[in-house]
Amino acid sequence: MGDIATRHAVTNTFALRVLFKKLAESVKQPISFSRLTNIISSTGVKVGKSTVINYLEYAKDAWLVTPVQNIAGKLVEKETTPKYYFTDNGILYLFLLDAETSLLENLVAITLLRKYGREDAVFFYNKNVEVDFYLPDKETAIQVCYSLSDTATFERETKALVNLCKVLPCKDLFVITRDEERTVELGGRKITILPIWKWLLEHQNG
Repeated sequence: MGDIATRHAVTNTFALRVLFKKLAESVKQPISFSRLTNIISSTGVKVGKSTVINYLEYAKDAWLVTPVQNIAGKLVEKETTPKYYFTDNGILYLFLLDAETSLLENLVAITLLRKYGREDAVFFYNKNVEVDFYLPDKETAIQVCYSLSDTATFERETKALVNLCKVLPCKDLFVITRDEERTVELGGRKITILPIWKWLLEHQNG
């Protein structure tokens, strides 16, 4: 953050710090320019939307964060309400307490982005169905869930993948977890559940 402030002569470092903190807290959710602007302004430091957009561009240029767009969104939504992932899990960890689930999803995101390129190869899907990652070129959908031990969580994550298959082509369906591994059949579709360590190894070799 200090490098960004110095390089771009940002004097409102408090606003910059609040921005990064909120991005870290929202790493698993889409967040709009307008909401970020309102959150920063609510702390008593008034900033305009254009300033927030500039700060986000500075962070992207410094490889601090990378946006991932909603493949189901209209053009304006894609550009203005992405998810933001930190390019280094260590930096994300500094901003959060009880960060296991966020760190897990962020790790999957940066692994996909590094392997398949930047924003034009990796998306999320959010239109009636929420799926964490979709790779159109690979026809692959991925959910990230720390644990599937709760029945309601298992049903939510797996049904979302099956429902996505009704609107987008999907050859491979995955749920990435902390340490669970099995294959399940649901709605005539095979879903592979993998622990993060095994998925990382297979992804590096695949």
